[in-house]
Amino acid sequence: MLKLERSRAPVRSSVAAGVSLLLALLCFASPVTAQSTTLALSGNVITFPAPTATDYVNGYVYSTGVLFTVDATSSSGQANVTTVVIKSTSANLGNGKVLADLQWRRSDLATWNTITLANVTVETRNQTFNGANDPWSNTIFFRMKLTWTTDAPAAYTANYTITLNVQ
Repeated sequence: MLKLERSRAPVRSSVAAGVSLLLALLCFASPVTAQSTTLALSGNVITFPAPTATDYVNGYVYSTGVLFTVDATSSSGQANVTTVVIKSTSANLGNGKVLADLQWRRSDLATWNTITLANVTVETRNQTFNGANDPWSNTIFFRMKLTWTTDAPAAYTANYTITLNVQ
């Protein structure tokens, strides 16, 4: 019986310590807040001009860009990782043109990327409210591949989504 009594005493004291710790955390802990962040897009409707013979020779027709701006509007007290992603919500460009013929790139990079149906990271930055990278922005440019033999004059359309993820 002595062993049983001794085993109960530490259990009671650890429960009391746990309750005391919980009360201390509730009374003295600061509230947890998340950073509020916005994503603004400018020029989000992409139009391509009618291709010229030079465009067909070069293999591409270029469009205007989409400017995005990421702005922290409140603080979490720490830096947050902000990521802009892009994807197509259309399976093709219509009139027999495949989705893989639509490409995008960031304005500060030379590499073109084929748009896909899955989210692809455009850019990631650590952001601190009213500090580092607040706000930050970039532009996404678009181009469409052209081929003399398969791309007849037609209207090609696709939808895309640009999304902001904050961690």
